[in-house]
Amino acid sequence: MANHPAQPTPQPIGDALRQKRIEVLGKGLREMAAILDITPAHLTDVEKGRRTPSEALLTRISEQYQVDAATLHSGWKKLDEGAKRIITKTPTTAEKAPALLRAAEELSSDQWDALISRAKQLAKESRGKKK
Repeated sequence: MANHPAQPTPQPIGDALRQKRIEVLGKGLREMAAILDITPAHLTDVEKGRRTPSEALLTRISEQYQVDAATLHSGWKKLDEGAKRIITKTPTTAEKAPALLRAAEELSSDQWDALISRAKQLAKESRGKKK
């Protein structure tokens, strides 16, 4: 068995946001909380990982911190509302979507793009058959 160097543990999303707020954006806790329309205590809880933001707050954080929403969803292990709606739309999607995601778990970004392209092609073919 080959020895592989240990992967560095990724920085928790709250810590990364706090660091960005202070070092890049130059904003204090109270100032950023006011911009996000939450209390300073709420922002502290988000940054320390004691609270997961609502979808609306996650969107505001994404905009203010200039971090893409996908990174935030991943950091908080939170499925975006659109994906949740699609996955639970029918019994078939509720059954098949998790299986697809498990099968695709280790794909590269390019492989994901190819899979998405193929899924779009299949959906188009399916719509054509229904006409």
